[in-house]
Amino acid sequence: MRKLAALAAIIIVIMLVPAFAAADWPMARHDPQHTSSADSQLTPPLAVQWQKNIGGEAVASPVIANGTLYESNGDGDTMYALDAATGSQVWTFTASGAIDSTPAVANDSLVVSSYDGNLYRLDASTGKQVWSFGMGSGSYASPLIYDGRVYVGTDTGDFYAVDLNSGSQDWALPWSTQSSAAGDGNSIFVGTYQGTFYCLNVSTGMTVWMYDANDTFHSSPLVYNNTVYCAARNGTLYAFDEASGSIKWTYNIGYNTDSTPSVDPATGTIFIGSYDGRVFALDASTGSLMWVSQSYGPIYSTTAVAGGYLYGASQAGGLFALDASNGTGLWTYDLGSGVFASPAITDGRMFIGTMGGNLLAFNESLAASTPVPTATGTPSATPFPGALALLAALLAVCLLRRR
Repeated sequence: MRKLAALAAIIIVIMLVPAFAAADWPMARHDPQHTSSADSQLTPPLAVQWQKNIGGEAVASPVIANGTLYESNGDGDTMYALDAATGSQVWTFTASGAIDSTPAVANDSLVVSSYDGNLYRLDASTGKQVWSFGMGSGSYASPLIYDGRVYVGTDTGDFYAVDLNSGSQDWALPWSTQSSAAGDGNSIFVGTYQGTFYCLNVSTGMTVWMYDANDTFHSSPLVYNNTVYCAARNGTLYAFDEASGSIKWTYNIGYNTDSTPSVDPATGTIFIGSYDGRVFALDASTGSLMWVSQSYGPIYSTTAVAGGYLYGASQAGGLFALDASNGTGLWTYDLGSGVFASPAITDGRMFIGTMGGNLLAFNESLAASTPVPTATGTPSATPFPGALALLAALLAVCLLRRR
């Protein structure tokens, strides 16, 4: 009887395990707190495992759950589900407008917002539509699944909390954002086009605290160690006390940024990229500058952390790996097209999409890495953009405003 009871307990535990593995990357920036920190090791140099052209512009970042990769082709209006190991197509779903947002997966639900003004919940296994919610405005923001709801902002309309199960509206607030909300405890955090950063109650949408930055937020927040980090577009990175909203520190990286900060929990280091193409590493507790990388071209996406290595991509088309402890460049790869998407890392592989419509999967390789100059190694925020970086930045801004 004891053996049967033990077996029954094991079965119950297995049944209660979430529908995606711990090593998955099921939403934008990995988790509700947006740490962009992988659960698996990935050591450069890397080699291309497979590549697939999905057409359009892969502005959204890929997500991976239960061995399936999900990615959209932007203006192509199509969401793809691919076998993460081979790149073979599982299903597609077509909206009535561009899908530039990163989807979110929980259990067997995939949620994605579109510029056709709808928020969609799909069956993650089949791509069949479960419900759609009319937002009244197009959305670039990536939805967050948290506390049984979907939180998402629109480009010119409202910010919504939608019941995941029914697709009905729980609450809405009258401001627009391209920032993707982060969740932690009983709070939702998000910055707006209007320049206000909010901490909201997850259930009611009531403001817990707020801060007026007088500059728009395109960056999404990161929550780590009771602190909320978010960058205004003017390059000022804020560290807010999670409970009170008081400012612990600020640091201006010297250039505009749309990049969302990431964190290495093992060292307590915050990383953020800038329009001038460099990555800045800051002490999470004090905001002191630890190192600055060389320039790789304008960085709009979020860097990803995996076991002491930092991976990023630039609008100049370069994929790069840095030593997270000192910023030394270890490996680069020419993607042949600019990148707005952020890398996703799971199960010893990295996935990235490009503006040219290519989706690539990388794994570890014994091949020789491409030599790159070392980091500055000196805590200095003096900008040094090249002409190519400035040209690429102007091009990227035009692309962002083309709609």
